[in-house]
Amino acid sequence: MASQPPSVPLREFCPLYYLLNAIPAKVQKGFRSVLVYLTALDSNSDYIAVGSSIGMLYLYCRRVSQMNKYNLEGKCEAITVVKLLSCFDDLVAVGTASGRVALFQLVSQLPGRNKQLRRFDVVGLHKSTVTALAWSANGMKLFSGDDKGKVVYSAVDLDQGVCNPVVVLEEPSAIVQLEYSQKVLLVSTCQRSLLFYTQEQCLQQLGTKPRKSNGKFGACFQPGLCKQSDLLVYAARPGLRLWRTDVRGRVQETHVLKPLFNQDVPQFELFPRSGPTGAYRPAERQLGLVSCFLKEGWVLSWNEYSVYILDCTNQVIIGGLESCGDIVSVSCSENEIFILKGDRDIMRISNCPEGLLSNSKIFCGLERESDPSPVERTEVEDSEEVQEEFSQALEALEVAEEVESQQRISLDIRSRSSSVTSWESTQGAFTASTPATEASASELSSSRYSAITQEDFQQELVVKQVKLKKKGKRRRQGGCNGLAESWMGYSGPGSGIHSLMVTDRHVWCLDFKGGLYCSGLPNGSLSWQKFEENVQQVALSPSGSLLWKVEQKTMTAYACGKVTIKGKRHWYKALDETAFVALSDDTAWIIRTSGDLYLQTGLSVDRPCARAVKVDCPCPMAQMAAQGSVVWALSEQRALFYREGLSSYCAEGEQWKYDKVSENQGLEPICIALGENNTLWALDTSGSLWFRTGITPKKPQGEDEHWWQVNITDYVVFEQGGLFQTLIQATQSVATATKAPVERVAERLRVAFLSQHSQCQPSLVSANSSGVWIASGRNDFHVAKGSLVGTALFHLRTTTSSATKWAFVFSSAVPSKEGSLLWLGQSRKDLFCVWDQDLQMRPLTIQLPPDVEMIQLSACRDALWGLDHHGRVHIRTLSASCPTGMHWTPLDLSQLGHVRLLSFSCGSQNVWACDANGLVYFRVGTQPLNPSMMLPAWICIEPPEQPVGVHLVRIQTSPNDRMLWALDSRGNVHVRTGITDEMPVGTAWEHIPGLQASQLVLSTRTAWVRCPNGEVARRYGISEKNPAGDYWKKIPGLVNCFSRYTYHLLLLTTTATNNNRTLFSSGNFETDNTEAEISASIVIECEWKPNPCLHKN
Repeated sequence: MASQPPSVPLREFCPLYYLLNAIPAKVQKGFRSVLVYLTALDSNSDYIAVGSSIGMLYLYCRRVSQMNKYNLEGKCEAITVVKLLSCFDDLVAVGTASGRVALFQLVSQLPGRNKQLRRFDVVGLHKSTVTALAWSANGMKLFSGDDKGKVVYSAVDLDQGVCNPVVVLEEPSAIVQLEYSQKVLLVSTCQRSLLFYTQEQCLQQLGTKPRKSNGKFGACFQPGLCKQSDLLVYAARPGLRLWRTDVRGRVQETHVLKPLFNQDVPQFELFPRSGPTGAYRPAERQLGLVSCFLKEGWVLSWNEYSVYILDCTNQVIIGGLESCGDIVSVSCSENEIFILKGDRDIMRISNCPEGLLSNSKIFCGLERESDPSPVERTEVEDSEEVQEEFSQALEALEVAEEVESQQRISLDIRSRSSSVTSWESTQGAFTASTPATEASASELSSSRYSAITQEDFQQELVVKQVKLKKKGKRRRQGGCNGLAESWMGYSGPGSGIHSLMVTDRHVWCLDFKGGLYCSGLPNGSLSWQKFEENVQQVALSPSGSLLWKVEQKTMTAYACGKVTIKGKRHWYKALDETAFVALSDDTAWIIRTSGDLYLQTGLSVDRPCARAVKVDCPCPMAQMAAQGSVVWALSEQRALFYREGLSSYCAEGEQWKYDKVSENQGLEPICIALGENNTLWALDTSGSLWFRTGITPKKPQGEDEHWWQVNITDYVVFEQGGLFQTLIQATQSVATATKAPVERVAERLRVAFLSQHSQCQPSLVSANSSGVWIASGRNDFHVAKGSLVGTALFHLRTTTSSATKWAFVFSSAVPSKEGSLLWLGQSRKDLFCVWDQDLQMRPLTIQLPPDVEMIQLSACRDALWGLDHHGRVHIRTLSASCPTGMHWTPLDLSQLGHVRLLSFSCGSQNVWACDANGLVYFRVGTQPLNPSMMLPAWICIEPPEQPVGVHLVRIQTSPNDRMLWALDSRGNVHVRTGITDEMPVGTAWEHIPGLQASQLVLSTRTAWVRCPNGEVARRYGISEKNPAGDYWKKIPGLVNCFSRYTYHLLLLTTTATNNNRTLFSSGNFETDNTEAEISASIVIECEWKPNPCLHKN
C-alpha cells in the first residue's frame, strides 16, 4: 500500500544566513535596547515576508536580493500573521496582536505597475489578536480572522485607494486558518471547519460529526480547480485523521493516518547546527494547519511541535520534522517549505538548492495531468540538459542584461535598457525556441509577471517562433542594438550616496557618514578608494583639476589643487561658514551658512582658492551649478535662477534672472548639474530627470523655452514614497521621520534639505562627456552612456459654449493651406472643426446627418469618413474651396453583403477597415466614387492567425499609406508587413509583443499606443525595412485619449472650471456650467546624445 519516497528527498541545503543577517537582533528604543523576535512568516517565489515583535515587517525580495522593512507606525505591537499575494500588483497583508490589519501595495519595477508604496488599514473591527489572513486571487478581497472567532471581509479597491471592511462571520472559538477560492471562504476554528458562501451569504459545516476534541486543526482547498462545484477540501481531524470533502461539506473520504505513524517517520535532513537540537515532543501526535504541497494528493500539516508531509494518494509519509524547537509559522510555495521556529531561526526545506531553478517544478518528477496550453510539452529530467537548453534560448534572445559579480565591494554592474518590452514577451520568445524546452521554460517563469490569464499566456506562446541562428543574424527583437538607452548600474562605496560627482577620468561619491571615495573610470568595474573623512559637501571642477570640501561640524571650506588619488594632498583653507560650493574651472561660487553668496575668481591648479567677493542674491540659495561662463542656482523654495552677463572678462556677471519656464512646467528640482553639449540637468522631488538644451554664456536660459523630461523610472529605482523619503531614510539624524505619512515626510525633507540651516544638500545628478550619472539616494547609481529621449508638452486650447460631453478628438491636414484641422466630437451627435493656424481657435460647427450618432470618424486631406451606430459609412468630401466640406454622402456597402464594419482608417489614397468578425478590408480611394464614376472595390485580407475567440477590433493606417497596425480583442498589437507602392495590401502580419493597448495612433514614421491604465508608449526603430520597429518607450504622464497631429502626437486632456470643480464621467468630460474648455497637448521629443549633436523629432 505504501510507496517509495521521491527520488530527490526534501532537505535543508543551507541556512538562510542572507535573510537572518538582514534582520537586526535588537533595536534601540529610546535609552534601552529591545530584542527583536520573529513572529510570523509567509513566502512565495518572489518574496519572503517576516513579521517581528516590534511591529516591523521585513520583506526580502528574492529577485534582486534586497531586504525592505515596513513600519506599521503608531504603537509598537507584535505582528502575528502575514500573507503575501502576487497578482498584477504585489500585495502583503499583516495582522497584529491588538487586532490591527494593514495591507501594503508594493512598489514594482515593471512597466505599468505600482510605483509608490501604499498602505491600507483595517481598524476598529478586530478587538483581539489577528490569527489568520486570506486573499482572493485578484487581490480585491482580504479576509481576516481573530482569536475571538470574528471574520472580517475587506473590499480592496487599489485604483480608488479605498478599503472597506465589514464583519461577515462570528464563531464561538478562535479562527485558526482561512482560505478563499471561487466565492467560497473556508474557515477553520478550534471547534469546527465550515464553508461560507460569500455570494449566498450562507454557512455549511464540513461533515456532520463534531470533533472529539478542540484544537488548531486547519483545512485547505485543493489548488488548480477552476469551478466552484469542483472544489475539494482537505480538513485535519483529531486522532491523525484527514477528511476530503466536496464544496458542500460532504465527506468523500477519510484518511486514517495513525497506522503510518506507528513506523519511524522519515525526518528532513537538516543542515548541521551548533548547540542543542532536541526539544519537547508531545506524547500524542496530531495534525494541525494544512496546505497542499508540490503534488496532487500531498498535504503539508504542521503545529507548534512538528511538520509532516503526507501522500494521501499512496498512504505514505514523505517526510517530517519533530523535536526541533517551537514552530512559530510554516509557509510553502511550489517546491519550497519555509519554517520559522524559536525566536529567530528560519529554515528552508526543498528538493533542490535555492537559486534560479529553485522555483521550477522540473526536478519534482511531476507530470501535469491537465494542461490548457496547446503547446506540446516534454518532460526534462537531466538538469545539465535543461541548463544548456535554457542558455541557448537566452542566447537566441541576446538578452541585454548581464550581471557581473565579484567579492569586493567595488562591483555590481547591471545593464538595463529603456525598452518597455515586458517579461511576458521574453518568455514567449524563449519558450517557443525549441520543443524540448517548452515545459521547462514556461515553468521557470514566475506567474507574477503575467498581466494576462494563464490560458491566454499559454495560447500566446505559439504565436511566434524564434529560430536559433548564428550570432551575426540574431533576431532584432532581443538584440541590445535595438535598445534606445543603455543604462549601467554601479554599487557605491558603502553608506548610501549623498553626492555624486563625475569627470572624464574619475567618479567621486560622498556618503551619508561623511566619507569621500574616488574611483577611476575604466570600462569594467569600479575600485573605490577612501579619499577623505568628515566631509559635509564636495565640489569638483568639470576638468577635475580643482577639488573643494566642506568639513563637518566646522563648516569650513578647504581647496585642493593638483588632485591625486594616492599620495599626500595639501588643503588650503578657503572660507569658513560654508554651506555649499560649486566650481567651474576657474571660479568658485559659495553659499554661506548665513545665506549670503560669495565668489572667488582666477582659480587654477597652483591657486585653488582666492579672496571671496560678495555677490548680490535675490533670495537664499540652496545649490548652484557652474561650468564655463554659465551659472544656475536653486533656491531654498526650489525656484531656479540663471546669471546673465557672464564672460571670460566678467566672471561675476550682471544680474540674476528668474526661470519662469520651470514655474510654468511645475518643476520642483532638488538638485541641478551642468553637463556637456550645453545641457542643464535637474532631478525633481519625484525622481524624474529633466534637461534643458542650448545653455550658453550668451543665452544662459537655453535655446528651448521648456524642459525635456526623461522617463527613468523603469531602470533607476528610488525608494517608496519618492526621492525625498529615500534620502531621509539614509540620514540618521532625521530617521524618525519615516514613521510619518509620505506627505509629512516630504515636508520634513523640505526643511531638512532645502532650508538655509540645512547642512546636507544632496547632489544626485552629474554629467561628463560619456553620459549622465544619477544616484538614487541608496548605495547605488546609474549612468546612461547612450542617447536619451526627452519629451515636452505644448498646449492648444479652444473654448466652446454649452459643452456637455467631449467624446473624441483627431486631426487632418488642410487641403489648400498650412496647418491642420482639429476635429472635436461632442457626444457623438455634434462635430466641431478648428484650424490650428487660427489665433483665436474659433470652432466651426459641422452638421452631422440627421438622426445619426457617429461612433468613429477618420479624416485625410480630402475626405472625412464617419461610421454610425447602425454600421453605415458616411463620407464628407473636403476641398480647397471648402476645407470643412459641404455635405455627407452615404457609402454603398452592398459589395460587403451583411458585413458590419467595426473600425476603419483613412490614409492619403487608401482606406482600411475591419468588421465585427475581425476580417480586414482594403479599398483604393477615399471618395464615394472614383474618377470614372465607378464604385471602388473592397478587397478582403486575411487577419493574423490567433487563438479561438480572439479577433481584430481596431485598425489604423498611416497618413502616407505605408503603415498598417491593428489591435485585437485582448489588446495585442499587430503590424502588416510588406506594404509597398507595388503591394499596397502587404504580405503578412506580425505580432508586436511588450504591452497591451486600448488605442492606437500612427504618423508617417512612428506609432503610439495608449495602455489601459492611461500610459502612452511610442514604438521606435520603425522603417520601411523594419515596419514592426525595435522597442517601446513610455512617454511620461497619463492621458484619456489621443490622436495624431501632423508628425507629432495630440493628447486630449479635458478640463473645465465650475466653481473650482472638475467633473469626469467614464473617461469623458461632463459639466453643468455654460462654458467648457478643451485642452490638447502636443508631445515633442528631443534626443540627447553624449556627442555635441542634439536631434529633435
